[in-house]
Amino acid sequence: NVTENGSGQVTVVVIADGATLRAAPELVDSLQLDDLRDAGWTATVQNPTADGGAGVTLAHSFNTPNEATVLLTELSGPRGPLRDFVLERTGRTNDSTFTFTGVGGLPDGTSSFADSEALVALGAAPFATTIEELGVQLTDVLEVSVRLTLPGEPLDTNGTLAARENDDLVSTFEWQVPVDGSVLTLAASTRDRDVSAMIAGWIARAIFVVMILAAALTLIYIATVVSRRTRSTPSS
Repeated sequence: NVTENGSGQVTVVVIADGATLRAAPELVDSLQLDDLRDAGWTATVQNPTADGGAGVTLAHSFNTPNEATVLLTELSGPRGPLRDFVLERTGRTNDSTFTFTGVGGLPDGTSSFADSEALVALGAAPFATTIEELGVQLTDVLEVSVRLTLPGEPLDTNGTLAARENDDLVSTFEWQVPVDGSVLTLAASTRDRDVSAMIAGWIARAIFVVMILAAALTLIYIATVVSRRTRSTPSS
């Protein structure tokens, strides 16, 4: 969620349904969230959810688009399901363009959820054995989506644009990230214009120009009067 000055908040919601929690009741107790909290993230655990599952919500605020880019990079890493996320703001204070790009997908399957050291320690991709024992595909048990809210009117996107009214000040986009081994490029852009501030700026500049012209005309008038008086004064 990005505000018009480029600040905002990154929120990550992870939900395990009731069936998952019944199959792995130790899941909640095994969560290690201290490192995330030490890094400035707030972490809230909901246990149980309405269907008997569990949920974890992580949130971290940012002051600039660059900070948001750093947070997203740290969260998923170079091999995670969400990679190369970049948020940029260009233009002027009252007329800005916001651009978002990234890549989503699990080309390496659940191995993308672990670094090389963890893979060696586990001896296999995370959850791979459980998924095989259940006789299901990863697409049957995992969904990943990205939801982004940017200030202004939409310019371009390959995601789904949420319904909006003509006077809405923000645009919200959503993507379903593939988990079947393919990858998806995510892209969206908006233009945020503060028309009232722009008009006020134009008026202020116009007034400034008028004041300069008035001052110039005044100086010309004074110079003309002085010149006439000088010429009309008889020499001694």
